[in-house]
Amino acid sequence: MNIYSTVRVNVGEGYDVTIGQGIVDGCGGILASLLATRRVAVVTDSNVQPLYLGRVRASLEAAGFAVTSFAFEAGEQSKNISTFGSILEFFARSGLTRKDCAIALGGGVVGDMTGFAAGCYMRGIDYIQMPTTMLAAIDSSVGGKTGIDLDAGKNLAGLFIQPKAVLCDTDCLATLPAEVYADGLAEAVKTAILGDAELFAMFEDGTACANPQAVIDRCVRYKASVVEQDEKESGLRKLLNLGHTPAHAIEKLSGYTIPHGRAVAMGLGIMARASAARGNCTAQCAARIEAALKNCALPAGTAYSAEEMSVIAENDKKRTAAGVSVVLIRDIGDCFFEEVSLEDMSGLFADGME
Repeated sequence: MNIYSTVRVNVGEGYDVTIGQGIVDGCGGILASLLATRRVAVVTDSNVQPLYLGRVRASLEAAGFAVTSFAFEAGEQSKNISTFGSILEFFARSGLTRKDCAIALGGGVVGDMTGFAAGCYMRGIDYIQMPTTMLAAIDSSVGGKTGIDLDAGKNLAGLFIQPKAVLCDTDCLATLPAEVYADGLAEAVKTAILGDAELFAMFEDGTACANPQAVIDRCVRYKASVVEQDEKESGLRKLLNLGHTPAHAIEKLSGYTIPHGRAVAMGLGIMARASAARGNCTAQCAARIEAALKNCALPAGTAYSAEEMSVIAENDKKRTAAGVSVVLIRDIGDCFFEEVSLEDMSGLFADGME
């Protein structure tokens, strides 16, 4: 019998994040006890489809669900308004009503777009997150942020819409290429910097990489505690954007060939060094962060210039009339955000260059 851990996210109606082995083959039974409908539409991508869609469909159908499915080309390049429209048309062809449910089976791109489409279709239907990557399990599947990229930048269109449940099968991580697994660990290092010194110590001594269920559980619990206090990022939740202002610029500059997690790792390194250069944290603290990233085979810097990144940051979704809200570091477990003017952004990034 499989043993799952469960994290409750008390936002809106509230929902459970179920973490453990065997969930792909057991999802039908789990969802049969949760959903009133017996009609679901599964959205996935071309990488995940051959690995897990058949097993998920079999489990759902065995539990009495009528299942339709749609797969798009894997990658951030698909996270656009065209693919978004295709998902909406798929929902309509599937005959979904407001009582039915979508399932996001895949990584962060699948989850972001499926959630956004579910929030828009018929002005909102339920959706389930089934993350298959470390990054999605740790971060993007929890908290209700959904969206797509526009030509001007990343995640510029979207909704806050909480899932009905998150089902995280840790067995899926075994099929990830090493670099994709490491990609997800960047968000875990971010979480450790923000508020989990014990987890950060695990990254320093190398034990975190070998214990994914513990890492996922700790990260989800931390994120749930933040989202419960600030669902729509009006205050505390802004801290979760640590490293993301330079990261989103790096992704955009690369034409989204640099994966999100690697870009976040680069952004964490930049913000750690910038915080040290500005006297917010010690050089030793910044060095510890760089070392933790390197222990996960992640980069801590970029070849893009501070000026190049600052130009992209002008379209950052966190922009206000005063500038962009960025997160800086005082110490492990002690971060803060402040407004940085667009004129000063290049200088901030320059302080963080290797």
